[in-house]
Amino acid sequence: MGFLIKFINFTDTLNDWVGKFFGFLVYPTMLVLVYEVVMRYGFNRPTIWAHETSCMLYGAHFVLGGAYALRWGAFVNVEAFYVLFSPRARAVIDLFTWTLFYAFVGTLLWFSLPWAWESLRMMEYSNSTWGPYVWQLKLTIPAAAFLVLLQGMTKTIKDLHLALTGRELVPAAEASAEN
Repeated sequence: MGFLIKFINFTDTLNDWVGKFFGFLVYPTMLVLVYEVVMRYGFNRPTIWAHETSCMLYGAHFVLGGAYALRWGAFVNVEAFYVLFSPRARAVIDLFTWTLFYAFVGTLLWFSLPWAWESLRMMEYSNSTWGPYVWQLKLTIPAAAFLVLLQGMTKTIKDLHLALTGRELVPAAEASAEN
């Protein structure tokens, strides 16, 4: 049991750090977009790099924030009936529905790893006029999928423990006190 709690704490801490770190990508994205608007409409001098840069920054921000969002329950749920169940019943339901999660994340990892590796191997770049490298952005997809997989595993472990024992493995008060 101690190993599981260490795994959960490690994964939660890792995804908190990654989520908070890459969450700051919103600021350079915003600066690039503001710069482009000022140059385009204020000076009639649009850039060839701002749109692509903002898309790459936002893409990394978005995918690498997924595990953080999963950790804190920030995804949208349809809870019309779900909230009526006890925590233990919700854990049992979650254990069945998480099979779809694992199928999705497994497929994402399976296909994104060779795709990202090939991009890195050939030092892929964009075919745009500016032509920046894109391999580093493509590497964020399997990295993010792996982090989401780890976070999903912690949720499954917690749900399994709650379904079997009726008690939370890591009480919510204890988990929020860590941060």
